[in-house]
Amino acid sequence: MTRFSFFFFAAFLALASPVFAADPAVNQAAGPPAPTATFVAMAAAGNLFEIQSSELALRRSKSSAVRDFANRMVTDHNSAAAKFKQALADAKLTPPPEKLDAKHQAILDDLKAKDDASFDRAYIEAQYKAHVETVALFQAYAKGGENARMKAFAADVLPTLQGHLDHVTKMHNATR
Repeated sequence: MTRFSFFFFAAFLALASPVFAADPAVNQAAGPPAPTATFVAMAAAGNLFEIQSSELALRRSKSSAVRDFANRMVTDHNSAAAKFKQALADAKLTPPPEKLDAKHQAILDDLKAKDDASFDRAYIEAQYKAHVETVALFQAYAKGGENARMKAFAADVLPTLQGHLDHVTKMHNATR
């Protein structure tokens, strides 16, 4: 197993386990920060997923609340993408490929396959899980990341991500 694969796997395990907790959105403590390369890869894939899944919601959803949330996701995550690219350039880091990782692609494919009756609930569930994971990733990196510029980026974007999580948590709880 390569060193990068080991770190990616270890970071995934560290970040995925809180997602499966009973109520991970409530005062979730961030775990240890991912290595910079892992943080960059996960942040890029997560951000692209937020944009693409929300663009899909704008096309598919009939709910004004879901469409309003999706519009906010597209706007805020496009802004985050611009900040991310600038942070990478400032930190002299190589940008990751602009494509979804296998996990996010599978979730997006599942959303695309949903019928109209089940789409909104599935979209909200996907957004909830994605934001729980992303907030934990950014909290950990903002607190103890190894690259100062990427650490500043994580701290800058974190309040917006937390706002998204708060919003989608309310929507998620309303669908239960």
